[in-house]
Amino acid sequence: MKTRRFAMAVAAIPLLAACSDFVENESLAPRPVPSGGSQFVTYAAIGTSIAAGIQSGGINDSTQRDAYTYRLAQAMGLTPGVDWIYPSFRGAGCPGPFTNPLTNQRVGGGSATFCGFRTATPPVNNTGIPFLRAAQALDVTVVPFPTDTLKLAQFITGSVSPVSAVMRLQPTFVTIEVGANDVLHAATRGDTTLLTTAASFSASLTSIADSMGALASGPNVAIASVPNVTLIPHLSRGLMFYCLRFGCPGIPATPPYSGATFIPNANCAPNAVIAGSKGDSSFVAFPTTAGITQVLAGGGAATLDCVTGAVTINVGAGFVAPPFSVFILTPAEYVTVVARVTALNTAIQTLATARNWAFVDLNAALAANAAQIPPFPSFATPTTTLFGTLFSLDGVHPTRAGQRILAQAFVTQINSTFGSTLPAIP
Repeated sequence: MKTRRFAMAVAAIPLLAACSDFVENESLAPRPVPSGGSQFVTYAAIGTSIAAGIQSGGINDSTQRDAYTYRLAQAMGLTPGVDWIYPSFRGAGCPGPFTNPLTNQRVGGGSATFCGFRTATPPVNNTGIPFLRAAQALDVTVVPFPTDTLKLAQFITGSVSPVSAVMRLQPTFVTIEVGANDVLHAATRGDTTLLTTAASFSASLTSIADSMGALASGPNVAIASVPNVTLIPHLSRGLMFYCLRFGCPGIPATPPYSGATFIPNANCAPNAVIAGSKGDSSFVAFPTTAGITQVLAGGGAATLDCVTGAVTINVGAGFVAPPFSVFILTPAEYVTVVARVTALNTAIQTLATARNWAFVDLNAALAANAAQIPPFPSFATPTTTLFGTLFSLDGVHPTRAGQRILAQAFVTQINSTFGSTLPAIP
């Protein structure tokens, strides 16, 4: 009996600790006004993996502290972990970020399915969930491709939808960053059936806005644009493969692509080199780029067609279609993806104007720093600057430097729209 009582007491310790944290962080007394001003007393964030703090295909407390949401809270005068709660993933992460994506090595030596413990916290201010689509901000049980949103929502919000979680907080300020995943996977997989329709996105966006408008706290809101996902360094233009093979102005022929065993079709050439070619509007996703590179470096052979999206590699017995052949964004698919990004951003900007929200143009912020985004992965530095200094080792998510640019874009528009004087992001 004593053993059983002891076990029950030990089991209760985490619950008591969680309650203690709740009392400590959620005092019944009015919260003090932060240095940023009274409109930032309670800041809540709805967002995707960018808001959550994903880097290099993983997330842990270190990457979460780099996120624009975390740094924006600090600029507002809030203290993360005290009056701005985020779901901190301790240890290696959930999963740990890549240390080398070419060998699938991750922080702590874990796998892509490993998930470290999250600290017990009260309801979180940062409800950013990786893979989140706009509709899932309202209902996380809606399961479009991919299906990992619900699993991660269990850790981050306790499976409560981000909108519901935010409404419980009665925030005085909200940032919204949705839409990236409504277009991203169509681009990285070359499959436009994965795009969210403009009508569905607009309906979700309106419902999110109506929920914010119904809050008694009357929060000010800043909403971000959808990034142009065709510009992330995870995708390399088809012209790079043609030019690395044959040479083009400013892009010399370079091993291992310059050998006779690599045959990119003439339709991969820049239009300026071969009129009518589609190298400017076709894209190869990183898994395919890495596969081609490794095959050529190992003495094998490969072919690439940028219009049909066909890839073959020589595996010894002859040419076969590899399993990653779908990771090509053809010119026709590119046009469809870009048009959808434009449509979603039109909907966001129209809504922001109608609701008197701040509109944060993330594409403009990244365009101003385009010189720091490499046109092709640097395979010589796969553990550091594979995708330059602004993008992490997955070629999709920003580094700390990239997150600073996004955070500063928010600060600039918040100050301009709502008359605040938030400081520059260091």
